[in-house]
Amino acid sequence: MSELPVIESKTIDSVEELTEEVRELVGNPLSRRAVAATIESLGVREVDVKKDFGYDSIFDLADDLYVQLKKETRKREEANSGEQIAEITNTGFLEQVKFFCFYYGKGLLFSLPMLSQIAAVIIFRYSLWAWLEFNEAQATVVAFGTITAFVITGGFIQVMGRSVTTHKSNNNFNLAFKAAKQIVSAGVSTVLLLALLFFMVNLVIPFYPQPMIVLGLVYMVLISFLLLGSGVLYALQQQIPILVIIAAGTFVVLFNMEVMNMGIYVSQWLAMAITTGTLYGYAYLFFKLKIRFGPSENIEQSLAEPEVRYYINYRYFIYGFGYFLFLFLDRILAWSAGPPPPPYIIWFNTPYELGMDWALLTLVLSVAVLEYSVEAFSKFLVPLQKKAKFSELESFNKYYKRFYFRQIILLLLVSAISIALTYYSVISLKSFGNEIPEIRDFFANPMTTKVFWIASISYVFLNIGLLHTLFFFTLHKPKYSMCSILAAVVVNIFVGYLCSRIIALEYAVFGLLGGSICFAIISGLIAKRFFQNLDYYYYSAF
Repeated sequence: MSELPVIESKTIDSVEELTEEVRELVGNPLSRRAVAATIESLGVREVDVKKDFGYDSIFDLADDLYVQLKKETRKREEANSGEQIAEITNTGFLEQVKFFCFYYGKGLLFSLPMLSQIAAVIIFRYSLWAWLEFNEAQATVVAFGTITAFVITGGFIQVMGRSVTTHKSNNNFNLAFKAAKQIVSAGVSTVLLLALLFFMVNLVIPFYPQPMIVLGLVYMVLISFLLLGSGVLYALQQQIPILVIIAAGTFVVLFNMEVMNMGIYVSQWLAMAITTGTLYGYAYLFFKLKIRFGPSENIEQSLAEPEVRYYINYRYFIYGFGYFLFLFLDRILAWSAGPPPPPYIIWFNTPYELGMDWALLTLVLSVAVLEYSVEAFSKFLVPLQKKAKFSELESFNKYYKRFYFRQIILLLLVSAISIALTYYSVISLKSFGNEIPEIRDFFANPMTTKVFWIASISYVFLNIGLLHTLFFFTLHKPKYSMCSILAAVVVNIFVGYLCSRIIALEYAVFGLLGGSICFAIISGLIAKRFFQNLDYYYYSAF
């Protein structure tokens, strides 16, 4: 055993001086015994401890000094860690603005195909599956097809995003292509089977006249196929081709109606078929080119066994299904309520839908922030984890907790701006109400504005929940997202049903509000634990 160095005896008059002497000799002490031995080496005797320092023994004094020195060491390490984190994450203001604008714009790009359809209806009166001249019966048919298409394909598209993107990020387009084919095939089969089931059920229990259900099922099948094709390209991050193809399909509707005089149904069905074929054709060509010029060793690889893929993906599927069901539940509850009683089990309500569509614009403008937030979350995650020592993990977690609250504030700010911008932009059109009948009709029922405000506030909470789920998905924790959205669905149904039946049909939107608040709170409570132990969740994700 090595002996302590002999220290020249000196007069030490206070605990502070003694602490300083011990600090200079041992720095970060290994144990209390090491501190006690150092005190003795400084010439402090047992008999002097009580008289000079007020302690009963050297070991009592050593205990206090040990705790003090450990606190100082921890503070120094946290300061060094903070400096290291600041060194990695510190970027200039202009650089941060550029980063935000780029990814916010990229987030908006995801919504442009949908916005192009809204613009097409306003400018040309047509879109791929909408028309301003639809009566309520026709609108009910199309709404049935649209809602069922989104809900049925939601799970498949979510799984597509996870599977195809994972293989793409590994530059393995062969497996990405195989995964896309299997998911699309499963989605197409499910859509066709459910279409047959809906048809047979309506024969036994005639919820609608059979011609109506057939029209609705045609829209459901065609929109479903289009969504699955778009899902493949979204997973490949081909947003601009999606926009171009869907915009071109909209012009096909216009051509069919104005030039060929085909009628609205045939015009839209043919346009959707052409659009869907183009989406699949582009995806096929994209995959083939990537596989041909990619690494040859990937050609012979195969996907995991079905049981393994099921275990990996079923939470993503349930989340995708639950999310789109959540988005449309309030409409289903409102359209099935009265008075007066709807002609059939669900009947399109124009003022309610106009309010929801108006609020949807606020969601489009605010949800784009999430693209920036998840990119900012991922940007420094790996370099910080590589730099952080075990003793510095607390600083790492603190940095990301502060990051989280900054994202919440940013999201609330953008949401407020989006609501104000959307509201005043649309309200300003009232001045043209005398010249344009459609604008006059838009504001004719006060229900529209009421639904807009409640839905817009709902979408703020929905965005907060979505922000949490993106963090969960980034570190492969889909269970948290799945549980949060399922709880939100239950609250949406319960609150929306009671409000629409007890008060009035437009209060079904309170189901959306209640469900969104539930989604934000439950996912937020999980996120709190998530960010307190982010180092653990990061390491366990890979």
